[in-house]
Amino acid sequence: MVKVGILGTGFMGGMHAEVYRNLPNAELVALADRDLDKARKLAGRYRATSYSTAEDLFGKEKIDVVDICLPTFLHKEYALKAARKGKHILCEKPIALTTEDADEMIDTAEKEGVKFMIGQVIRFWPEYIKLKEIYQGGQLGKLLNITCIRLSPTPDWAWDNWLTDPKRSGGALLDLHIHDTDYLLYLLGKPLSLICCVSSHCLPYGHVFTTFTFAENVIAFAEGGWDMPESFPFTMAYTALFEKGAVEFNSRAEKTLAIYKSGQKVEYPETQQQLVPAANTEGNIAQLGGYFSEIKYFIDCVENDQEPVQASARAARDSLELVLAEKESAETGKIIKIGDLQG
Repeated sequence: MVKVGILGTGFMGGMHAEVYRNLPNAELVALADRDLDKARKLAGRYRATSYSTAEDLFGKEKIDVVDICLPTFLHKEYALKAARKGKHILCEKPIALTTEDADEMIDTAEKEGVKFMIGQVIRFWPEYIKLKEIYQGGQLGKLLNITCIRLSPTPDWAWDNWLTDPKRSGGALLDLHIHDTDYLLYLLGKPLSLICCVSSHCLPYGHVFTTFTFAENVIAFAEGGWDMPESFPFTMAYTALFEKGAVEFNSRAEKTLAIYKSGQKVEYPETQQQLVPAANTEGNIAQLGGYFSEIKYFIDCVENDQEPVQASARAARDSLELVLAEKESAETGKIIKIGDLQG
């Protein structure tokens, strides 16, 4: 049984806690949050112990895994503390705000011999897994282009509004848009070049538009923004055009995934059953979906002493580097060549 402690009891901490309740080989032992009442409330749902500091949790509980659901600007500090305590680490995305911090986190985890995975959950989301299978299987021929979209109302559930402060979160660029940048990297490898524009009429780095050029003339476009009206439902979507057809996903559609082939009826593939959380996690995603698959994967890696290669910390570092290249493009107005990025 893998024993887990969660740091941070906000939206994502609640989502992760519900996943552990559904895993037979994991036990949520304790949670810590600077707001002790909030920690107590969430811990009470899962018969776990609550603490106001990570240090108290580390000192009083025997755990195998530290699950970091803290604000981005705290990721480095607590990942280093967990690694030096010999704890395996699952940390929410993005890995950090700078590649220098990411490198220090990775180097420390490797030195201490602990497993370190970043929650790039789209790599585990059923419809995105299906697209990767189609792409790798070649049944629709060569991929020609792909458009990814991720839109949200302005987040208002974060402590101290840290999410809307780009110095602490990186804005929608690093917190929201990075999902699609990471997926494109996972699907297609590093791009040859990119150009990015940012709309900042409401929030700094609040709405991002990036065009990537990949090998074999594959073009990808990604839009991500969290400046939508509060009544606008969270939306994630993609449209991938191949030589012999197209694949479309929209999280708001009744049948979320569709495959179109010339001269044939539209196919609506079944994706894996998503678990519905028993507890109210108060976020913009009502189902566990890829969160369950992601955390199950990491816990299985810990239990079986395997490296979490599907979403390694080094891969997350590469995604961060690519998003920071998008930031550079947006600030300079230049096309950024990616060939000299080191991953």
